Amino acid sequence: MNGDAKMEEDPRIRLKIETQTFRFIPSKPINHVDAVKLANGVKSGKWVVITHNEPKATFVIEDSGSALVHGIARLEVARLVMQELLLSLGMSEDGLRHESGDMLVSFSLGRAVMLELASSRFADITYDTRVGCIRIDAKRHNATLLLFNNGHGVVLDLSSKRLAEMAVRYWANQLDEEGALA
Repeated sequence: MNGDAKMEEDPRIRLKIETQTFRFIPSKPINHVDAVKLANGVKSGKWVVITHNEPKATFVIEDSGSALVHGIARLEVARLVMQELLLSLGMSEDGLRHESGDMLVSFSLGRAVMLELASSRFADITYDTRVGCIRIDAKRHNATLLLFNNGHGVVLDLSSKRLAEMAVRYWANQLDEEGALA
């Protein structure tokens, strides 16, 4: 059994998508004047910002007429609130396209981490004194992991939960093999 398979079976490792950014591109651009008037948007430079209460989300209407949705972790939910916004603006959802952006994934290894030991053993790990954690340059997964001594951390720079999980499990295995997990 290889190390990755062993770590995948470790029930102590937990991941949660906290938020993800989605861009929705309607077939017809969203008009900023309508977004302010009809959806209670607030003009902010070249954008219009709209808050949504249930579920809690923020829309940023870009100058191109597309919309960024912040604060929602699931595409299905983001699409529903976007459809609601379009309907409130009297626009059709036909031809609505989307792009998925980076997500913020929190995780727990279920074990304490010896930060100084970890940072001294790996070239891809630095101790970040400003935040009190280690910063892992997870090149293999094109991500950054911030990991605290209590075993909790976040994955940055990814748009795939599966890749985030692979990065966390890979680095948990590396740290375990070096004796940096308690």
